[in-house]
Amino acid sequence: MLGGEYEPAATVPAAVEAPRQAAKGQLPHVGGVNWSDAEGRAHSIDADLVVSTADLHHSETDLLLPELQTYPESYWEKRTAGPSAVLILLGVRGELPELEHHTLFFTKDWRSNFRAIFDSPPGTAVPDPASIYVCRPSASDPAVAPDGEENLFVLVPIAPDVSLGRGGVDGDGDARIETIADAAIEQIGAWAGIPDLASRILVRRTVGPADFADDFHAWKGTALGPAHTLRQSAMFRAKGVSSKVDGLYYAGASTMPGVGLPMCLISAELVIKRLRGDVSTTPLAEPLEPLDTVDRMVPGAPSGGRS
Repeated sequence: MLGGEYEPAATVPAAVEAPRQAAKGQLPHVGGVNWSDAEGRAHSIDADLVVSTADLHHSETDLLLPELQTYPESYWEKRTAGPSAVLILLGVRGELPELEHHTLFFTKDWRSNFRAIFDSPPGTAVPDPASIYVCRPSASDPAVAPDGEENLFVLVPIAPDVSLGRGGVDGDGDARIETIADAAIEQIGAWAGIPDLASRILVRRTVGPADFADDFHAWKGTALGPAHTLRQSAMFRAKGVSSKVDGLYYAGASTMPGVGLPMCLISAELVIKRLRGDVSTTPLAEPLEPLDTVDRMVPGAPSGGRS
């Protein structure tokens, strides 16, 4: 969300367009957003407030001048990236009653699994066997797969390492990614009692860390943003507001409170509360009553300098 508008399949070359000159002792104020759409056409929109839900590392280090960065590269050099993932999207012939809507396969040796993800040098280790999450949405919603077939979403947590490569369609991704996918499919078949799983696959697409980096500007190719370590969780995570540019806000997995869809929605709610001057600890009322103009917001709320 940039300046209140969403443009799919677009690139944003500058989050802050010509920051307004600040009076002495005040912060420069956001001026608007420039972006290019999927056809390469340039666009510009004026905005008093800008909320970026892109990866925070990208928003700060790629879209802002160095002197306007609240979280520069020196900040990220001291942070630990969360896991990336190999995603495997499968269309399978025949039903799979052996799998629930959600199925988790956990390895017995947790320590080696975590070491492979967090402690191994880049490009050297992938969990083997891996802990795997499988979603079978066709178990609950028959509309997501043709009659007599199944739709599977498989997630294999791996290190945030773009050198592992990109995924592809029907096995044409980078070799490391496809090898991980092959091993995961074989493991699911063995552990769930579906020995012919691989031979029943009709459609296959994989996604790797380089896809996260290229398609979503994800820091280090992570799928989750900064890791949920004690010093990177909740109030210790990056704030959803710039301290260098007035009117610039952030939401998403890179910001407080953290990772996961509920946390991302809460991060957006925190931005709304900040703009409204709402310091309550309870969720916003539903349906949310919109404010007609920025002028109706609490005085001083749009200031990027507020904590």
